[in-house]
Amino acid sequence: MSIFKEDLKEARERLAAWWQHEIVDRPCISYYTLREGEKSSMEELREYFDPWYLAQHWDEIGSNIDDFERTLGKINCEGEAIPRFLPNYGPGIMAAVFGVYPEYNSKSETMWFHRETSLEEIIPLLEGAQINKNNPWYARLIKVTEFAAKRAKTNYCVAMTDLGGVLDILSSFLGPEKLIITMQRQPDLIDTCRAIILEKLLKVYDDLQTIIERYGKGCSSWMHLWCPKRWYPIQSDFSYMLSPKWFKRFALPDIIAQAEHLDYALYHLDGKNQLVHLDDLLAVSAIHGIQWVPGASEEPKCSDKWMPVYKKIQDAGKNIFIDFFENPRAVSHFYNQLDPKGLIVTIASFEDTIRLKFVLPKFIGGQGSEGDFKEFRRIMRKQLKEYK
Repeated sequence: MSIFKEDLKEARERLAAWWQHEIVDRPCISYYTLREGEKSSMEELREYFDPWYLAQHWDEIGSNIDDFERTLGKINCEGEAIPRFLPNYGPGIMAAVFGVYPEYNSKSETMWFHRETSLEEIIPLLEGAQINKNNPWYARLIKVTEFAAKRAKTNYCVAMTDLGGVLDILSSFLGPEKLIITMQRQPDLIDTCRAIILEKLLKVYDDLQTIIERYGKGCSSWMHLWCPKRWYPIQSDFSYMLSPKWFKRFALPDIIAQAEHLDYALYHLDGKNQLVHLDDLLAVSAIHGIQWVPGASEEPKCSDKWMPVYKKIQDAGKNIFIDFFENPRAVSHFYNQLDPKGLIVTIASFEDTIRLKFVLPKFIGGQGSEGDFKEFRRIMRKQLKEYK
């Protein structure tokens, strides 16, 4: 039982079935609403809880969780939205474990990882990173995760911090141009670096998840999706720059190894240039699903332009995770077009209950975005007045 979600047991059962590509009683969906009587708007609550607080104040986990719990107490996590706290140090904090000094950029609201490193230095540097409490960033991740897990218990889930992808971490040291040139001229050196990074990344993952499991139940990540067993959103954003041949040579083996290390895995397919790698990813049995992110300059994820991509993913027997922040009215359309048992959608938070009722699919009691919204709103307002 969670003080933040009454139907936690039912939501977990549906998500466990989703990972198995099955349905319990209805398809999965997650969204957020304000609690009854709450005067703050969703926008005000977002401003109150700063998801980048730890990125700016590395060790102030207590204050971060205080703000998180106050905010969580003002909203409802509906459907399969499982309350979760993310220790957020930015995408690729594993680079800091290897020696990068992370820098937060307030304008872009992200953490940057870069340390200029020569080819002569890179292997000794990676090998020299000890995964123990003498390593300041490893020790910090252990301490913060344990503090959060003890505090959360079973009331909410503590998510795995964003460790990053193998080539993305290596690029933090060599830079994209030098990394590509070295792939061509000294591929064995890149292979050695990859092996070191992967081994230590998996150890850090296991150590942190073991702590989370000691106090709570299940597994989550920066991708807001709960699983009863160990999972992770595998990524290789650097693969955006790779041809299919080089992707198979330098990226895919580590993606497969990471997926096989887990009980479940989704791949975070980020950027239009990564679509050329989709067939190779769909052929990996240990990858259970895909999150497709087209990029800011492309049509949004919820556009029909990408329906062939989503259908191709499902035809391969894989699940799909989509966040519909851009156009919630398209949600029901996607559940109708795609196999609902292999789809989960996260919708942006709602304050307007009438709009929410109109947008939600019929399988969860909504209107399914059918009909004229203005007429629907008029009828609903009339019913509310009669009820009062």
